[in-house]
Amino acid sequence: MCGIAGVVSWDRPIAEPARVARVLADALAHRGPDGRATWIPPSEDVLLVHRRLAIIDPGPDGAQPMATPDGRHRIVFNGEVYNYRELRRDLEAGGERFSTASDTEVLLRLIVRGGPAALARVRGMFAFAWWDAEDRTLLVARDRFGIKPLYVAPAPHQIAFASELGALRASGILAGEPSPAGVLGFLTWGSVIPPLTWQRGAETLPPGAWWRWRGGAGDRGVFADARDAYRSGPGPAQSDRDYRAAARHAVRESVRAHLVADVPVGVFLSGGIDSGAIVSAAASAGASNLQTFTVGFDDVTSEVERARSVATEFGTRHHELRLDASHVAADLPKILTRLDQPTIDAVNSYYVAQAVAAAGIKAVLSGAGGDELFGGYPSFVRLPRAMAAKRALGPLWPLVSPLTGALMPARLQARWRHFAMTNGSLVESYRVQRGFLLPEELDGLAGPALRDSAVWRQAHSEVAAAERTLLAASGAETPQASVARLESRLYLESQLLRDLDVMSMAHGLEVRVPFVDHELLGAVWPELGRHPSLLRHKRLLFDTLERRLPPAIVRQRKQSFTLPFARWMGGELAPTVHDGLRRLADRGWILPDAPARVWNAWTSGRVHWSRPWGLAILGHFLDGAPA
Repeated sequence: MCGIAGVVSWDRPIAEPARVARVLADALAHRGPDGRATWIPPSEDVLLVHRRLAIIDPGPDGAQPMATPDGRHRIVFNGEVYNYRELRRDLEAGGERFSTASDTEVLLRLIVRGGPAALARVRGMFAFAWWDAEDRTLLVARDRFGIKPLYVAPAPHQIAFASELGALRASGILAGEPSPAGVLGFLTWGSVIPPLTWQRGAETLPPGAWWRWRGGAGDRGVFADARDAYRSGPGPAQSDRDYRAAARHAVRESVRAHLVADVPVGVFLSGGIDSGAIVSAAASAGASNLQTFTVGFDDVTSEVERARSVATEFGTRHHELRLDASHVAADLPKILTRLDQPTIDAVNSYYVAQAVAAAGIKAVLSGAGGDELFGGYPSFVRLPRAMAAKRALGPLWPLVSPLTGALMPARLQARWRHFAMTNGSLVESYRVQRGFLLPEELDGLAGPALRDSAVWRQAHSEVAAAERTLLAASGAETPQASVARLESRLYLESQLLRDLDVMSMAHGLEVRVPFVDHELLGAVWPELGRHPSLLRHKRLLFDTLERRLPPAIVRQRKQSFTLPFARWMGGELAPTVHDGLRRLADRGWILPDAPARVWNAWTSGRVHWSRPWGLAILGHFLDGAPA
């Protein structure tokens, strides 16, 4: 796990390359406290920057930028290749000889031999840049789930890239001007969906994609499409027994693979089934002296007692961090500086990562992805059921839907109206479930910085194009597989994983996600859609465990690991939220009266607490970003 950055200029030297490299390296220092290195050739038209967090082969042999012996090929790489030993054996059988024990050298030789198509063989998380000095070719790529970030800033005479937008801004490569499409994307979904960013002039490289430039001309491709795992096949369903056995093996092997490291590995422990299952599977895989970490707070939703019971059951060395609203209010400015892109979900990840890093751990496993993989969200039941009811009612739907809407809580009525007006689109139904502001809500809040007609049209066009690419299926699916794909593509990949990366790397911590693994995904989907009983309460995941979790963990109703913002916003966090809303209005992104309307809507129960909180975070973020 590291931070990478670089610039390639096609027809002239880079202006002040040593200064640019130094600024990029300084801006990414938190991602790689174990080392820094830069490569600039005599022509000064290329620079590669690497900040190192040493996990595999932590000695000097694993340092980057790494070159082939002839100096033709160089790579900067952020991430981990979990099957690097198997790949190395195959490459050695083909005549390759290695001089280090690192996964970086394996990845470099794999690309040199097979090009971007060879990346489909990689099991891991990665973002990298590869430079071929002879062909003057730059290739950048990102893992198939987008676990590791990579931002690209193309310009007429050069291309720049970095693990964080903040590095590109600090270096002067980007001017810091907000992108209306990025802001609109956040207002629509609560995060900035790829390939959009909040920053004009930069884009996110999509998951599973590569981008290559030769002599300034670029071409793009996809080496792996995770959507394909959800497509329904023509074959018969597996028996329950065979399917459970295959899933049990896949879970155990994924956790075992993610334990590969030359440093101790810990576990984020929230008190739910997912993180508890990671601890159980790690114990079954032979992990010893596990350390677990939990954030607790003074609220009935705190899972600290359940997390403690898991730690006791499996004999881990357990750590707890206590948190209250005063911590969040005091720490928010420094948290915002590390967000890199605005998001609603990130504060909890910041504090868990802080606790782990303080204990001296450099790598940790997380249960992120378990709900998306094993059907843990209410959407797996709600969306198929609601769409089936709408189809069954047919012509009676216009008569029934207003009566149903009138019975719903006030904060759900706008969402019900949007669902009632949709034409059976799964994406629009999912928007009701997961969207931040619905179209009619956005119309009532958007300010003059967005509502200029040309800006509004262009921003909507860019967001719509991003949604089409992100949310479309690649083939026929069961309803449950469609929900799993949408939750994975949008909520997990575009929000949770990005937040987890940037908040953990703020503390120089590597987070690994065993449930976000293509071999495990292929063992679970699309078959899980044919076994509806195994979707209830994530029964399939529970049944994969050799060592069972405490009964209280399994019986507990699903709840997200979220700090009690609703209560805190009524007290110590209220000034922070009011200030963020005011800043957003002052910049013209929302209407002048929107702060009061949003706050009153929340206090009267007409909207969820995330509405004022998310808008306030956006206001603080955009106001604090460099102009």
